[in-house]
Amino acid sequence: MSAPVLVGLGLRLLLVLLCDRLAADVLRYHKVATHLLDESWNPYQAARLYPYPPLWMWWEALSLAVDRGLGLSFAVVVKLPVVAADVAIVALLRRAASERAAWLYALHPVALLIAGVHGQFDALALLAALGSALALRAGRADRSALLLALAIGLKSFPVLLLPFFALHAARAAGRGRAAWLAAARYAALAALPVAAALAPFAWHDAAALRRELFGYGGIADFGWIGAWRGLRWLLTGALARSEAALWPQAVGVGKALFLVALAGLFALALRRPAAWPPVRSAFLVLLAFLGSYGALSAQYLLWPVPFALLLGRGSRAWEAAAALGLVGFYLFLAPGTLLPERLPQAAHRLAGQAWAIGAASTWLLSLAWMANALRDPRAEPAA
Repeated sequence: MSAPVLVGLGLRLLLVLLCDRLAADVLRYHKVATHLLDESWNPYQAARLYPYPPLWMWWEALSLAVDRGLGLSFAVVVKLPVVAADVAIVALLRRAASERAAWLYALHPVALLIAGVHGQFDALALLAALGSALALRAGRADRSALLLALAIGLKSFPVLLLPFFALHAARAAGRGRAAWLAAARYAALAALPVAAALAPFAWHDAAALRRELFGYGGIADFGWIGAWRGLRWLLTGALARSEAALWPQAVGVGKALFLVALAGLFALALRRPAAWPPVRSAFLVLLAFLGSYGALSAQYLLWPVPFALLLGRGSRAWEAAAALGLVGFYLFLAPGTLLPERLPQAAHRLAGQAWAIGAASTWLLSLAWMANALRDPRAEPAA
């Protein structure tokens, strides 16, 4: 193993062991696993616990079975594939970009916090999405589509990349009927496996699937709604709850803003497809999402990081703001995640200020980062 892979693995495992607690999303994983093992095989029948496609549920259940059968910590076991995927991203960056990019991700505070502390499994979907973009860049459209299907099957979020990747597949196939067939083939390979995975749950309880997966609107901890929550708390001392259902108008505006942004990006890609290769397309879509959709959970801050490193487009200001916001978030809004006990009152308020400032700064810097990337269509490295 290379040095960045070894160091990245060691740091993430150390954080997993130090944060061996049932808190925040790890506690939700445990509740879902308990539901699966003791009540029903359908996670969507547990209200407000599992807003993801079905692939991750199997590891949650297995982790609890290992905990019960072997006495190994659920909080450690459930994070192991997340750590493995995050370290695989380090290796992928070393191969596809540079040793420096691998080191930057191995030591990146956002990646360390999301994988090792938080335990959100975005690294698994992100690894598949990165592999999809790189396979498409190398001319392997079918492999790319299947990897994108894997990403969507883990987290529905990567479906946002599908139109841009299908457009690239169409452009690579030529013009006319061949291009249309290539785009349709790509879309089918990316979407049909996910539909097949969802089919048993739709058959068993379509209402639960619709409510828990398709009705999920996010959590307003970051994004512009999260920034507004933080600012309002700083000014008034009143902290509004974060569930999207409590922000119906703002979430509706966020959805509209993002759809407009996505349509604008796609129009630009149609006009100049050569300037929109897969990695750059994904990077811009992700930044548009961070900048326009207001109800964002902490883990979404991870997504642009490896794509930026592939493109050589890091932003130290954004990274510092994201790290500040995440540390403040875990200490202020997710007690037990980073530290075992809630902070004393003065320190707790300081953590809240870090979250509020970091959330607002990350949102504004995401917009600036996207604007800069749009102005500078730097050539994407060849496969």
